[in-house]
Amino acid sequence: MGAAMVGTTVFGASATVFAADTVTLDVWHQFTDPESAQTQAFEAAVEEYEKEHENIKIELHGLDTESYKTKISTEFASSASGVDVFYYWAPGKLKQLTDADKVLPLNDYVTDDIKSRIKEGSTSNFELDGNLYALPIDSYMMCLFCNKDLFDQAGVEIPTTYDELITAGEALAKLDGVTPLAIGAKDAWLAGALYESLALREVGASEVQSALLGETEFTNEGFKKAAEDVVELYDKGILGKNPLEDGEAEATADFLNGKVAMQLDGSWFAGTIDNAEDSAVKDVEVITFPVVSDEQDAADYAGGASASFFVNKNTDTPEESADFAMYISEKMGEQALEIGTGFPCWNTDVDTDTISPTFVKLMDLYDGVKTGVQNWDGIINANAAAVHLEQAQSLLSGSADIDSFMTAHQDAISAAE
Repeated sequence: MGAAMVGTTVFGASATVFAADTVTLDVWHQFTDPESAQTQAFEAAVEEYEKEHENIKIELHGLDTESYKTKISTEFASSASGVDVFYYWAPGKLKQLTDADKVLPLNDYVTDDIKSRIKEGSTSNFELDGNLYALPIDSYMMCLFCNKDLFDQAGVEIPTTYDELITAGEALAKLDGVTPLAIGAKDAWLAGALYESLALREVGASEVQSALLGETEFTNEGFKKAAEDVVELYDKGILGKNPLEDGEAEATADFLNGKVAMQLDGSWFAGTIDNAEDSAVKDVEVITFPVVSDEQDAADYAGGASASFFVNKNTDTPEESADFAMYISEKMGEQALEIGTGFPCWNTDVDTDTISPTFVKLMDLYDGVKTGVQNWDGIINANAAAVHLEQAQSLLSGSADIDSFMTAHQDAISAAE
């Protein structure tokens, strides 16, 4: 931490005037792999910032992800006196720090000009109790990747509603050796993703988020209906004979071999499809999870911006720290698509000729969504997440107990508050 600034900042502008004394900002992060494109983008942005701000020196403190999570938690358990700006996750983990009054709101630093450059809805995970604590970097989506050739063989259309998903799934199940919808549920987070996608449709993004953050009870009937939907998909054979038998890797192999009509996965799966040299799949359509009714907001989506740079409320240099946090978030966000980390949350011009064809389709899809809820295990605490994922897998066991499912979630999420 260093001397305070004299005058005012102009975010991202090289003409900013600072005091004669050098200001040192201690910036904590997890970008330590020198081979990673994201690390390279981060370091290049830091270097550019220092060139544009002659009186600002950035002191970097980096650790690998798991070590970093432990270290930053330890720092904020005490004074965190050696931290000005830090990389962190939202909204669940962020809420733990904001409840302890450890994070500086950026309300006074985010100008209308900055707001105009951000994709609408991208800041939702960083807004708590009327305060904005960070700007987004990039975002992801959970999608259904559809093998259009198999849909044509079954004589059905790509579904836009849950009822159409059932109809298409039943028709696809009649094709020899084809799994209508593969989820790789042996990997628990994907079992969770299926339930979460349906809960999003049955309940709506804002209410799901409120329940996961402990602002409302986990009692909405839509949560129970979503569990019933999962069981219905299982009972009708739409998820294959044993959805718990295969993980993401096996589901992916089957999809690329033309044995899966739909696969639920993250937007990063587009790169897998486009880079697979021996894929049997030639025509892929990408959709968000089908809505359950006309009343449901189709602009809600599973995913979102989940991490960014935040400012320690106890920093001696709040203006400089806020300026850097906003700058680094925008710079890294601008490069997100190019380096394959996700969708940029900033309104930037993109040369689609340099992007893989499936990801171009995803970009068009992303332009139509607004409010995201990220995977639940990134929002609720570790103990509640373990219960959630175990219960999500239990819906695919053939002996699901939905009342127990609801009670387990209510108890786990209430205990996490």
